[in-house]
Amino acid sequence: MRTAALLAVLVLALGACSGEPDPPASPTDRPEPTPSATEASTPTPEPTPTPVPEVEVPLAVVTGYTSATASITAAEVADATDLVVPCEVTAYLDREVAEGDCVEMPVLLERLAESPDQLALLPPSAVVPTVKVLPVDGADLFGDADARALPYLIQGRAVGVEPHDPTEIRTLMSLGDSCPDRGVAFAAITQGRGWDWVFGGGTAEYIAVYPNPAGPGQVGNGFNIVDAVRTGNEGAVADLVSGADITLDDFECPVVDSFTVNDGVIFSIDPAVLPRLRDTYGVDVATLAANHLFDRGTAGFLETLGQFELAGIPTTGAGADLDEALEPAFVEASGLTFGFVAFNEIPGSLEAGPGQPGVLWLRDEYVVEAVERARAEADVIICVPQWWGGAEYHAAFIGDMRRQQEVFFEAGCDHVIGHGTHWSGPIEVTPTDDGGHRVTMVSHGNFLFGQGWSQQTQEGVLLELAFRGTELAQARMHPYIMLEQAQTNLTDPETDGLYVLNRIYEASGLLP
Repeated sequence: MRTAALLAVLVLALGACSGEPDPPASPTDRPEPTPSATEASTPTPEPTPTPVPEVEVPLAVVTGYTSATASITAAEVADATDLVVPCEVTAYLDREVAEGDCVEMPVLLERLAESPDQLALLPPSAVVPTVKVLPVDGADLFGDADARALPYLIQGRAVGVEPHDPTEIRTLMSLGDSCPDRGVAFAAITQGRGWDWVFGGGTAEYIAVYPNPAGPGQVGNGFNIVDAVRTGNEGAVADLVSGADITLDDFECPVVDSFTVNDGVIFSIDPAVLPRLRDTYGVDVATLAANHLFDRGTAGFLETLGQFELAGIPTTGAGADLDEALEPAFVEASGLTFGFVAFNEIPGSLEAGPGQPGVLWLRDEYVVEAVERARAEADVIICVPQWWGGAEYHAAFIGDMRRQQEVFFEAGCDHVIGHGTHWSGPIEVTPTDDGGHRVTMVSHGNFLFGQGWSQQTQEGVLLELAFRGTELAQARMHPYIMLEQAQTNLTDPETDGLYVLNRIYEASGLLP
């Protein structure tokens, strides 16, 4: 201790003897405070990423939209060597997906568009209506309630996707143009086969497609004719269309007690048809904005409104005055409300007006008003025009139809299901600003409407839309043939049904 004290005195003495004054202290020369031991040793924490949960999900088996494949078995899926999966899928059928064995979702969708027969597996929440989901051994993630309830064998795991909730799926089936007079009524009433026979259609196959023998200037000249035979499965049409959560029919002609069986273009319908539409086909709503509704005059038109009310089938697109014609029809399906509005632009019927019975005309201001009324109650709005662009018997957007399509969507229609041309096609599925999709179908053909003079008027498709909540997930088409201009029978979409499907794809610009 003494030595240290002496050294301190010596240092002070040397400083005093130097003769130089101490420099003034500046702010920059002031010593920085020494951090405490706690501050110096605690690092700044890095944010921990939230782990992406892996969930067990069924995996939808899909192809490109225009693929002819209509269904598949679980064994065929298990044996497939070229299955494509998105990188969200980590395992399927107890097989782990190795890194590099998956593709990004946009690439997968492009591949299916370019090679429609390619098979892929998608989590249900990733399914979009630009691909086609295949039923597997009859089980169908996006089919009717019975098909959704069957055991589904294609299971897997995925990350970053929503779990599948079957209760969120709902289906809507649209039948097409219906006017069961002429050949339909002739078979049921004149030939005595009965309405149960008309509504009992099953399946059919083609035995010949040949040039129409009609001469130049006659109806049908220049078009092929189909000759087909029934292959059984009575009631298959009714089973398919009544199985949907909602079934829609576009009904074009007056329903009156004083009906007659007609051979021309002035129609009237037996009221016995309506209970069968309701009970056999499961029709939940009918659109009446059509050009033949006044074939029996104003009295027949008003009776038609009463006949549908008596049958308990809600209608839209026609009324005792303009206000009534503007009113939507609503149908509830598992807690979701679908609203329907309908419009006509084909000459023939009287236009509804203030104090004037008639059908709702396809005018921009009426579209806006009807959709606004529907939006007050509906979660999904379906707009149903009978449009034509100035001509019947075609499969294209012509005339004012493109502009009208824009009006529908700008007004707030979620989807457009059209009629009026008597031919099927085209169909369009387009993206929306919120990441969803919407569908437009110009027309899907005659359903109960006897026009046997061309393959285009003999054939048609049933349009089935599947929704995941309010979001469109699938837009399927089921082909059929009208036999004897009277009975609808389903055709195989992988063989005879390809005729009408390919015409639709071609008109839609979906084929190479």
